[in-house]
Amino acid sequence: MKTKFLLPMIAMIFAIGMSFATEKNDFIQAKDYIHLGGNNWQQIDEQPCNSGPRICQVQFGEGGPIYDVYDEMNLNSKRNTTSPRPFVINP
Repeated sequence: MKTKFLLPMIAMIFAIGMSFATEKNDFIQAKDYIHLGGNNWQQIDEQPCNSGPRICQVQFGEGGPIYDVYDEMNLNSKRNTTSPRPFVINP
């Protein structure tokens, strides 16, 4: 008689305990940066820049301003690309 009561109770306790044992998702999305002048930087989504002969650039919308892409908030971390045109992003 005790096992008919005890086993379901243990199962319920484990089920409640497991509901709090969720995995923490610390996914960090990679970011790039653009330099707006002075000490002003803006973080943007990672761009599909790869190694190449040209400086990777982004443009805010069609006909918008064009900025060089940096891997870090450092003027010496410009990214290169093989693309002859800037990547268009929406502000």
